Amino acid sequence: MRCIAHIINLVVVDGLEETNVSVKRVREAVRYIRQSPARLQKFKSCCKMEGIESKSSLCLDMCTRWNSTYLMLNVAQKFENAFDRYATIDPCFKFDLQSSDGLPDSLDWENVRRLVDFLGHFYDLTLRISGSRYVTSNIFFNEISSVDCLLQEWQGSNDIELACMGDRMKVKFDKYWGDPDKMNKIVYIAVVVDSRYKLEFMEFALSTVYGKEKGMELAKKIKLTVYELFDEYKKTYQAEHEHGSNVAGNTSENNESKGAKKKSWLNLGDQFLKHKIETGEANSKSDLDCYLNKGIKAVDEKKNLIY
Repeated sequence: MRCIAHIINLVVVDGLEETNVSVKRVREAVRYIRQSPARLQKFKSCCKMEGIESKSSLCLDMCTRWNSTYLMLNVAQKFENAFDRYATIDPCFKFDLQSSDGLPDSLDWENVRRLVDFLGHFYDLTLRISGSRYVTSNIFFNEISSVDCLLQEWQGSNDIELACMGDRMKVKFDKYWGDPDKMNKIVYIAVVVDSRYKLEFMEFALSTVYGKEKGMELAKKIKLTVYELFDEYKKTYQAEHEHGSNVAGNTSENNESKGAKKKSWLNLGDQFLKHKIETGEANSKSDLDCYLNKGIKAVDEKKNLIY
């Protein structure tokens, strides 16, 4: 299975293949101001005059890396009024930018804010799935299915540019995750063993993304795989347990006479359990059945705690 963060990167890059002129204009404006300490100082003065208070500072992106472009635009859009004021006190600023793509205007800033919102989803997603101090395997499917829903929403947008980006990204998305049968089943199994989701969420998510008929069919396959894994684990555990019991039995042969009464009580207990099973009163559910039949656990999103 390819790195999920890498695939997300490929999906976003395809969506931004045709970078609009608004991004280029903002990039050139940021580059101009960052070229000298004097310009930066003037820009800070413009921020004060406009009453802009922000701890963020202008940063230049690497145009081949969408995440750095997102960070640049996210900071720059906060200083729209400061850029406008700076253009009135530095004539070279306007002249220099008009020789390339021009000054960013109000329409450009509107486009930038829309793009920041667009890229923000993927930037946050990349941070979540790339974490190294917490378990991430159980959130992969949730994130993947959420991206699919988001792309479908953008495809149906009245915003032509947003719809086009959604179309390009959906093509790349489907190349890797369009066919759920080809996805690594660990992505699904990790969700089932998460007490917040289990099979209930799996059935809901698959039905939402792939349709009810296809979704329920996939959910049945995943459930079967989970039970097969559980049975394999149970066999391994029982074999190890029996081996340990045999070793313990060999070391206790000398104490057989002392444990005669205890043994009779164990035999009686075994007979009782056998009787319960024969009469159908014993609970024949496996640990996996019990786990899946319990309700899902609530989670505090702010603290990321499961109750």
